[in-house]
Amino acid sequence: MVGRQKANWLLRGIRNLKTTLATPPYFPSLANNIRQGFNRLIKYVARKKLVLFVIGLLLSFGAIIFAAILPSAHIFEGNLIVEEMSFTYSGQEPKLFLQSMRQITNLESEGIQTLTFTGKFKSESLPQLNQLDTLKIELNDSKSKLIIAPANPKLPSEIDLSELRLQPNTTVAGLSYDSYNKILNFYLQPHLAPELSNTPNNLKLYLGEQPLKISLEGYKFIGINLAISPDTQTPIEFNLTPDNKELKLEITQNNKIYITTFRPPQDESEQWFRGKIATKDVQFQRVDSNGNLSDNLAISTIIEGKIRMVEQEREIRQNQFLMGKKADTPLNIERISHLQIAPEKGLEVRISGKTEQIKIGLDKEFPVSSIQGSWLDGVLPRDAIIALFSFGAATITYLLSVLIDNAFKSTSKS
Repeated sequence: MVGRQKANWLLRGIRNLKTTLATPPYFPSLANNIRQGFNRLIKYVARKKLVLFVIGLLLSFGAIIFAAILPSAHIFEGNLIVEEMSFTYSGQEPKLFLQSMRQITNLESEGIQTLTFTGKFKSESLPQLNQLDTLKIELNDSKSKLIIAPANPKLPSEIDLSELRLQPNTTVAGLSYDSYNKILNFYLQPHLAPELSNTPNNLKLYLGEQPLKISLEGYKFIGINLAISPDTQTPIEFNLTPDNKELKLEITQNNKIYITTFRPPQDESEQWFRGKIATKDVQFQRVDSNGNLSDNLAISTIIEGKIRMVEQEREIRQNQFLMGKKADTPLNIERISHLQIAPEKGLEVRISGKTEQIKIGLDKEFPVSSIQGSWLDGVLPRDAIIALFSFGAATITYLLSVLIDNAFKSTSKS
């Protein structure tokens, strides 16, 4: 019985649908129904516009939060006092690094190089040199030494370092200044590459007119036959009154340099270092090694300093490490803007570069302070970002409270 009623209802529906489709006014009636439905939708949206506004605001606020946490590289700058530092010159042209070092009382160079002295020679241990006016010397070992000093230490030294130019891809390691002994020392490490011209790092000296004391270890005389061949491992000393007042040391291999001066620079006009050095692999640490690579211990050489990025500043205390995003990679310092002697402390260095994150801590694996740059920091100032978050949070809180109140009112009415 029930099945028969359902079948009859279905047949009546089909007949009514055919009648409707056959009636000419069907299409205007359909358009009218669509129009009425659209009007009802508009009225519904109007009634619910507050809900849609809140949803849109939440989506916008979510996008802002995402932009605020999305990492992005930003420019940083810092000023540090350090005991020791190392860097690699990353420029494409030779760069003036040292200049105008006056009254050098002792210059020591350790490494392989070839040089020529001209003038009057005087040697008690090797009197054959007294007959020469030119002497070409080859320092043929990594431990070979050349020492230049005034013959009479009581007189003011006339030895000056005119300039030292760094060739591209040269590393300056272990750069430090001993304030007590007034010694500047560093380790030049040229990195030869096929694409570079491999021009030597040129250190130019002004020798003055006074007699000099020259000391050699691990040497070989070139182009002369001596009646008595000295033991090249035994140090030799001789005096030289130079004819040529300038001496150029061409450094093509690793070379340690120690320069002792009568006094440090006194003012800005006497500063030794030339700034604006394009750099990479800048490090403020030294490695304490006992011969076993796995036992090497990194020790921070930072005394104090400050660093700033995305309008945030952090203080760096003594012995803390300055790191980038990863603890095992140095901070991406792209330029040394300024470098000078810090009296009684060491070296003062101003740095800049670009990175996503800066970390600071006594232990590389456990940094205690950091600065993180986001995509939003590149669009808005930090104060504007804080104000935007405060406004958005307050607005959403207020609108949600209004929605909740309306919901309770609608429920109570129904």
